[in-house]
Amino acid sequence: MKIEQISSVTLREKVYAQLKQKIISAEILPGEVMTLQGLADGFGVSLMPVREALRQLQSERVIVIESNKRIYVNALTAREVEEILRVRLVLETMAAKAACRLRSEDAVARTKRDLEAMEANLAHPPEYMRANSQFHFGIYGEAGSAVLLQLIDSLWARVGPYFVISSNEDQNHQAMRLHRGMWTAFAAKDAARMTVCLQGDLRRAGGIIMSLLQNPADDSAVPPSVARRTERRGGEAAARRNGTRRRHGVGSRRIASVVR
Repeated sequence: MKIEQISSVTLREKVYAQLKQKIISAEILPGEVMTLQGLADGFGVSLMPVREALRQLQSERVIVIESNKRIYVNALTAREVEEILRVRLVLETMAAKAACRLRSEDAVARTKRDLEAMEANLAHPPEYMRANSQFHFGIYGEAGSAVLLQLIDSLWARVGPYFVISSNEDQNHQAMRLHRGMWTAFAAKDAARMTVCLQGDLRRAGGIIMSLLQNPADDSAVPPSVARRTERRGGEAAARRNGTRRRHGVGSRRIASVVR
């Protein structure tokens, strides 16, 4: 009898995908410390698939694993967000323009549903940002470039938590004008209009996040772990002396045992 040994790989991929999504959705915050055992207990798996998933996320610079084995979600400085924005403008514009040319008819209906989900969740940042991600990647996926999609995904994983942290109903209302414009351009295969609306959306969101990170201690929307890690990354001596308070067992508190 032929047996295909796929279970361990499937576990690793599931842990990787779900942990990455929890980081992007800010369920686990930038600067927040995780434990290997806590994550394994939360997912209901052994240490091995969690360790492999963490290594992959480390290679993407989504998390940091220090020499003393401390594991935490990578925090960004305002300068890094600005650098990521410049790259995103190039890559996402390239993908969106190609998608306007190559998109299927089904993609228009799918992205319309994502747009409607965004509209329905303006006052609920996590759900809004989840629909926002599906909307953007629903467009980018039509570009027909797996390499381009992977590059964009890796950048979203770095900035995704900050989208949720900085999001509120008023800002989401303002962003919808640009997203409606993107969808209209996508449906009409109008690459020029898509470029204007997409780049306007990226610059708007990037500007909000950079402003938040430049003055994290003055913004009540910034969770303490983000403020502390941002200050440390920015080189402030006080933050280096005080360090970041450990928060053990993140996985066991927040992650349902869905990987069985």
